[in-house]
Amino acid sequence: MVHDNASKKPRRSRVACSSCNSRKVRCDVTQTGTPCTNCRHEAAVCEIRARKKHRPRVPRRGVRETSSRPEAADIADTADAATTDAEGVLPDDSACSYIGDTRGPRETVYELCHPGVPQEAYRPPTSIAPCSPSNTSTAYKPHELDYIRHQGGFSSLPPDVCDELVRCYFCHVHFFLPVVEASTFLNEYVENRCQNVNSLLLWSMFLAATNFVDVDVLHRAGFPSRKVMKKAMYTRAKCFYDLDHGTDKIILIQSVLLMSFWYSDAQDHTGAWYWVGIAVTLAQGMGIHRCTNAQSRHPNLILSEERHRLTRRLWWTCVVRDRWLSLAKGRPMRIHDEDCDVALPCTKDLLDEFEVLSAHATREFIPRGVDGLADMWVQLVRVSVTLGRIMRTHYRLKGPKPGVEDIDELAADLDDCQPGAAVGIQGTSDVLLLHEYHLQLFYQASVTVLYRPYFLNAPGSFPGNSSAAWQQMVRSRVRTAASATNNVVEKIVEMDAVKFIKPMVITSLIPAMQIHLFDCKSRSPLQASLGQNRLQLCLLLLASLRDTYWSAGVMYRLFDRAQSILINKGNDNSTTRQNDTNQHPAQDQTTAGHTTDRGMPSVVTFPPDTSVASIPGNEFMPNSESREFNNWEHLFSPGFSLPDDLSQVFFTEYTTGVVEGEEPISSWYDV
Repeated sequence: MVHDNASKKPRRSRVACSSCNSRKVRCDVTQTGTPCTNCRHEAAVCEIRARKKHRPRVPRRGVRETSSRPEAADIADTADAATTDAEGVLPDDSACSYIGDTRGPRETVYELCHPGVPQEAYRPPTSIAPCSPSNTSTAYKPHELDYIRHQGGFSSLPPDVCDELVRCYFCHVHFFLPVVEASTFLNEYVENRCQNVNSLLLWSMFLAATNFVDVDVLHRAGFPSRKVMKKAMYTRAKCFYDLDHGTDKIILIQSVLLMSFWYSDAQDHTGAWYWVGIAVTLAQGMGIHRCTNAQSRHPNLILSEERHRLTRRLWWTCVVRDRWLSLAKGRPMRIHDEDCDVALPCTKDLLDEFEVLSAHATREFIPRGVDGLADMWVQLVRVSVTLGRIMRTHYRLKGPKPGVEDIDELAADLDDCQPGAAVGIQGTSDVLLLHEYHLQLFYQASVTVLYRPYFLNAPGSFPGNSSAAWQQMVRSRVRTAASATNNVVEKIVEMDAVKFIKPMVITSLIPAMQIHLFDCKSRSPLQASLGQNRLQLCLLLLASLRDTYWSAGVMYRLFDRAQSILINKGNDNSTTRQNDTNQHPAQDQTTAGHTTDRGMPSVVTFPPDTSVASIPGNEFMPNSESREFNNWEHLFSPGFSLPDDLSQVFFTEYTTGVVEGEEPISSWYDV
């Protein structure tokens, strides 16, 4: 509690926050903005209630409530205290609100009231908000509490299971999705376990970590399979999201980004695209897509560097997820570079928080090599930013077609993001090595996406000013990137780390698999067989991931069926030619088809089947007799994506044993 003069009786401010008003102490919120000095010292939530002639307004979604709800008399007293607007405070005009840029009306109104004083972006909270049954009972209605209990939201997992989930989270999730403040969370977790951790955030973290825990951990937690446990973690997190009562927006962003690890069928709209969209909307609403120091409303309220690091990490995580989801779904990106001015992240944004982490927490939950892991995340952001520019160049509906200079510029940017050779250093931890392999897969996928329109649609797709040497370079780089993808996959298999693969890897495999499938059509038996073998390795990896990610089974079935069609048609062509040769002995035997002494599959090119290509939405419809998609050539489209409304139909009869019970199949990619 702070007093200006101890010898005088303190006067109450005419405008006070709820906490100071309930304690009958002076509040300086009009001078400092939220939080006031008292709330900052007491680690309380600073909330201003404006006077109204009707019932007080319910707190806006995303603003954390105080731990004890004020009584009716206190609310009335607060309204009486806020009888004046002498300070010029507008509705939603506090230090924790972002009122938009000059294109909207609120910025103009603010400038009239506060000339020459720029607005300030949202100030993140100082700690994770408590959200356990004991302190949420006053926030939820009885029927809401019953619903949360029914969904298992108030359940608890065995301590050893919680420890393993937290350990897996920081080993396999955090350093490519650094949305949680590691020091705040782990210091609190080590001290009080899960007691004071926000329930929405906790279950979301457990959902993301469930992908990587051992099977015995699933059984100790009481779940028969990984998919069942993931569904339970998601259900518990979502019930807290659906019944949200003023959770801080930072926690909401952290949670929904982690909830994007959940994937359901094509009929469920709450997939990765949905949750990442909510995260982007919340982030832009808070203004963390803008450089906060440049917008500081009050010189003494410039965000601390710690807060900057958190908001930068959250924003760039949104960017990374947006780019790869756009690639996976074949949909427009939500985030546009020209609307943002947040500085690119640096390794300090991740590393500084570990300096205040307790030794016990570091030893138990943090993997070795955090310096290298932080550097890889920065590289992932740079690769993802360049990927966004590539997709904007190739897949925009309006605008000039890219020329050779445009493609070469993007290629140079990608070359600057190429992962280093740190993986060869002796003593490198398996976690660091695995993250390096992931980064290489993302990089090679970006290279393939840059050049694949010219490879798959050659020669008509090449820029008009491209030379023969440039076109040959394109073919070489595409095949090199696809081959490098397979080399990395082999290394992951050799180190027995397939079970730790992140879901974004499925997205990164698809461009290379398109190239391998294309090579299966080659007139050269050697090239065709090489394409089949490389595609088979990717299919082997997807098959191993089917028990963890629904979309792995979807893509396995799709490409496996396409490969079978190619091989069968190639064999049919070969048989037909052989029969024609027997009937016409005088024909040149060199035209009778491709055979090899080793018995390699005979693969030849053939014209695309256009019988159903002109029917919208019919590219992947199952044939009623053969259950095969018709226009398999669509797999060679550079912008290939499987429509959500067709995926469920196509994969209804999935008989490989991947679907367990009534669990649905994913609509497209797990990313």
